[in-house]
Amino acid sequence: MSTKEPPNLAPDHVARVVMLVYGVMSNSKPFWCFVAAKPTRYKELQALVAAKTFDIRKYEEDGFGEIVVSGEGVTPPNDVVQTVAKMFDVPVKKLFDDANPDVEIAKSIDELKKKSDE
Repeated sequence: MSTKEPPNLAPDHVARVVMLVYGVMSNSKPFWCFVAAKPTRYKELQALVAAKTFDIRKYEEDGFGEIVVSGEGVTPPNDVVQTVAKMFDVPVKKLFDDANPDVEIAKSIDELKKKSDE
């Protein structure tokens, strides 16, 4: 009889919080960037962005998560927004709403638990 290893359901293992952040490059030009933040670092990242001390160059190195896509300009092109929504299987509108990531992640973990119990 084999025993099934339970899945790792820690939030950082099963989810990312997709955010669109903005900033100014060293050449003074604006940039936009979609990031996939680890849930445990999300609030810290929000605070850095709000304080305008966020440095995209150190994002991955500092362990916040992954950079999905970035570009120069004030806003991402519509085709990029569509692609990011498709990558994360969410409606475009949901990328820009104020959903509580903790609630959404808890729902996802509950669904994974149910699937693993089957």
